Amino acid sequence: MQRALVGLVRVCGLRFGYSITHLWHIWYILVRPSARRGAYLYHRRRGRSRLQAAFDVYRSFYQMGVMLIDRFAVYGGYQFDIVVENSERYYDKMNSPEGLVLLFSHIGNSEMAAYTMATPDKRMHILAFGGESDVVMEERAKVLQKNNIGIITVNPEDMSYIFEIGDVIQRGEVLAVAGDRRWGDKTIECEVLGAKAPLPAGVFQLCATLRCPIVLPFVFKEPNNRYHIFTEELHVNTSLPRAKQAADLAQQFADRISEQALKHPYAWFNFFDFWNETKQ
Repeated sequence: MQRALVGLVRVCGLRFGYSITHLWHIWYILVRPSARRGAYLYHRRRGRSRLQAAFDVYRSFYQMGVMLIDRFAVYGGYQFDIVVENSERYYDKMNSPEGLVLLFSHIGNSEMAAYTMATPDKRMHILAFGGESDVVMEERAKVLQKNNIGIITVNPEDMSYIFEIGDVIQRGEVLAVAGDRRWGDKTIECEVLGAKAPLPAGVFQLCATLRCPIVLPFVFKEPNNRYHIFTEELHVNTSLPRAKQAADLAQQFADRISEQALKHPYAWFNFFDFWNETKQ
């Protein structure tokens, strides 16, 4: 199915892809109750009424469909017009001999950022947790290879990936990792949109330990098939005790994603119980 979509978007264009998105996201809403509830709880969390949140779920899933079609278009060779704000500051970091962490979130089309922000002279490595289809992984690998991007696969039964991460930073390369996907049992409670939510402790402990620049990119679609990339830098507060540095970094991340969620409410793609509300 997904391989066929890549081919159809390549042959028929983006408009065709967007037209079938209307059918796809209605089907997805019907067959994925947990994702539907996750999106509903998010919109309620940002202050929407029950009725408004129900309609907002529809809009959120449609936007996710557009993002996926754009991803398939890139797999098929389509090139979007992409603008990186404050690009000089970002590329100064890319051109330095120091390692760099790109801390992504599932707000906007973060995968588009990876393709754009990689450079020929500084290899990027994406920390991947699996869970996607073989077709997506295969097509993504083709694009990644063209853009000087590799993948480090997290395997809970084989901790050798920890050494790979250290080697990446020591070589002065780039590590890209998501800060809003839980891996492992340990979490850090942070305030997101006014309520406590568990973020993955391992990611922020890793960032605090590596002692290298941390850049948080956000990628949002604009009219006329244009993408705009905004970057912010997070800082490890070395004046805090070492045990609290990761928690402080996690809250910085939480503050940034809360701000962007309010500015771009339908670009939030964490379609699960982000705040663990069903367990309360």
